[in-house]
Amino acid sequence: MVRKLTIAGLVAVLLLAVVFVAACGGGTTTTTAAPTTTAAPGSSTTAGGGPATGEPIKIGVLASLTGVAAPAFPAVQQGYQLEVDAFNAAGGVNGRPIQLIEVDDKSDAATAVSVATKLITQDKVVALIGGLNTPAALAVEPLAGKYEIPFIRWDTPTLDSPATNAKWGFIASVGPVDVADALEKQIAAMGWKKIVAAADILPPNFQALQILEKDAASKGFTIDYLKDTWQLDATDLSPQINKIYAAYQADKPDVLFVLSAIVQTPVLTKGLKDLGVTIPQESGPVSGHPGIFANGPEAVEGLYVIGAGVINPPELPDDYPNKTVMVDFAQRFMAKYNSPASLFAGLGYDSAHILFEGLKNGLEPAQIRDGIEAIHGLPVSQGTVNYSPTDHSLHGGYNSWQAVNGTFKFVRKLN
Repeated sequence: MVRKLTIAGLVAVLLLAVVFVAACGGGTTTTTAAPTTTAAPGSSTTAGGGPATGEPIKIGVLASLTGVAAPAFPAVQQGYQLEVDAFNAAGGVNGRPIQLIEVDDKSDAATAVSVATKLITQDKVVALIGGLNTPAALAVEPLAGKYEIPFIRWDTPTLDSPATNAKWGFIASVGPVDVADALEKQIAAMGWKKIVAAADILPPNFQALQILEKDAASKGFTIDYLKDTWQLDATDLSPQINKIYAAYQADKPDVLFVLSAIVQTPVLTKGLKDLGVTIPQESGPVSGHPGIFANGPEAVEGLYVIGAGVINPPELPDDYPNKTVMVDFAQRFMAKYNSPASLFAGLGYDSAHILFEGLKNGLEPAQIRDGIEAIHGLPVSQGTVNYSPTDHSLHGGYNSWQAVNGTFKFVRKLN
């Protein structure tokens, strides 16, 4: 069940990729600096004395060039490539550049295992990153353990496949538990007591509502959770709009939680407004993207969304832990790609910097693994990375944003 939902969930980014992300090259190997000379002994890590030209450090990338996760991949690729290029230009690791070896996992578990095995045994990579598709990532993680290779995963944990505690696997994204936590803090801050809620088949959406339903009594609110989810390729959303509106009329709630994908969010929001809904509407982290404004900002005017800092970094308060790095990243991303940074670009940024922290500890796989596990307080687009020997997942990093005049306005930090 979760495999089907998670695979399908990635299709939600199709229009995001088409409208807002320029397609990246489809090559299978990206060498970011020429391996021409050996770095001088004793040179410092990322010394900044010039581009790295030493022997490359090979990193395997499970790139979803094809398959259901392919629409999301270009933005992720742009995010990590931007950071790796900057890292190499600043001297790499003791003069040695990172060489990314990308292979198409076809968004498929069996293919992912096959290409990952080749990366490890033939290409001799010292670490793996990737796996946008949850079944593919779950299939590769035991392989990483077998060969003792650190694996930084891009896929989202779910309630059925929670954040990994495997020794060699690290998750670089946030799951439904933290989405639910953010929503509950938003409920408390806004003083909402009665909620009508519905969601599509994306696990961070519908599973977050499952948690809210379970927590409602103890957290002081009631929720009428309409459990009929909808598919991400649904074009006629009138049945969902009518069902939500009927519950709105019957329950007289304080707020509507309608958690959906980027393309469907403006249709649902406007459809409910057109029926006469005037109370606040709240959406989830997938809607925190400029794509929701594609049909005109008026469709989503006033909508609240849960989202990471990368949504609109200049809007973050000055004391926000990662404002400086997110403003810098967003500016460089726009300058390079003429496109706003997104959740997926931020995922690429995050995984790259998690890798860099591991490389600071050494270049052997075990040293890289230990360096990643020791990360504490690393500011990234999704908040702050705090790994430990018992928890290799990301937590928190969500804020409340409101759609105002075609942009996202910061409301408050949530977790």
